[in-house]
Amino acid sequence: MPERASFIEKLLTRLDRLGQQDIKNFLLTLADDDLAYQRILDELTEGIIITDVQGKIQLINRQAELWLGIGFHKGGRAFIQKSLPDESLARFVEENLKDPSTKVVRDFRLLFPRESHLRVFFIPIPTSKKVQVLLLLVNITEEKNREHDKSMMSKIETMIRLAAGLAHEIGNPLNSLTIHLELLKREIKSLPASKRQILSKNLNILNNETARLDKIVRNFLRATRKPPLRFRNENLNDLIEESIAVMQPEFENRGLSIDFKSDPEIPSFLMDRERLHQAFMNLIKNAMEAMTRGGTLRILLSHKGNVASIRFQDNGRGIEEKDLPHIFEPFYTTKAEGSGLGLMMVYDAIAEHGGRIEVSSKLKKETTFTLFLPIRRTELQLTHQKFDLNY
Repeated sequence: MPERASFIEKLLTRLDRLGQQDIKNFLLTLADDDLAYQRILDELTEGIIITDVQGKIQLINRQAELWLGIGFHKGGRAFIQKSLPDESLARFVEENLKDPSTKVVRDFRLLFPRESHLRVFFIPIPTSKKVQVLLLLVNITEEKNREHDKSMMSKIETMIRLAAGLAHEIGNPLNSLTIHLELLKREIKSLPASKRQILSKNLNILNNETARLDKIVRNFLRATRKPPLRFRNENLNDLIEESIAVMQPEFENRGLSIDFKSDPEIPSFLMDRERLHQAFMNLIKNAMEAMTRGGTLRILLSHKGNVASIRFQDNGRGIEEKDLPHIFEPFYTTKAEGSGLGLMMVYDAIAEHGGRIEVSSKLKKETTFTLFLPIRRTELQLTHQKFDLNY
């Protein structure tokens, strides 16, 4: 039996012999201890929740409140299974509260208050008079992100090799088709007008489809022939403005606009200008194609410490929830004529710079891509310094 519990039991047996001041002093000590324990729990990097077997919260620390997006007065009267915004986590707690006798561990992907991965330990704690439940929360987001990045890069490398082989195999017969279509075009000119009109129409269709196939092959080859990274100290404001300038005429032609808020305080830092320019161009083009009924692409550049943040927010058609986990996968596309390589190249470019990407979308309302890049100023930092990208 813990020393403190033993002392309290002895105290209770002698309560009628104690004076009012002794009881008051003891209660003040208990209150001070309780406050000290709460402060210690609030400093932990893990989330802690203690409930009774009905789920009534007895104690919760600050980390658990932040991760789960719940808040109430300390020692509050809320029930944990009714307070959790995430349905799968609430169901997990409720099911295990029905028979709180076994330790259970499960991983959860939460989307609120921000996307994160938590490992949740459901631990029954029997006491002399009742059973309490400890919910221990461990943030494994970084671990999951590493696994995801490793899996993504492996997929990208495999698909790029496949694309390279496929593009080369298609390239030669495609060139031959183009040459023979040109010869046919010349031969058709010598035919009577009635036949020439029908054949010319069919020939135009063949030419258009061949040109489209050629474009796809060229995209494949562009993705597979990445030049080595060339890091130089560049200004991110200038690079974004350059990308906008290229796309501005097409935006205006479609009745769209771009609103860019620069960050005049951000320092120049090491980056591959061409690789990032291509990534920004892909994101700007995607936003343009998503805004079919007019709209504005808002680009916000900011920095905090040694991390730069570039947010691309359009008010277009949005991305369906089922598609969101796959948008960076090679050849995954929802466009009728998309190659599925644009966002893969964006992901690849940001990963090569040691950064990360966050995506959120509301169907028929908006999509936001947020890029986080480490601000590295010396060559040594490229391989030796780690950056906290939790902006």
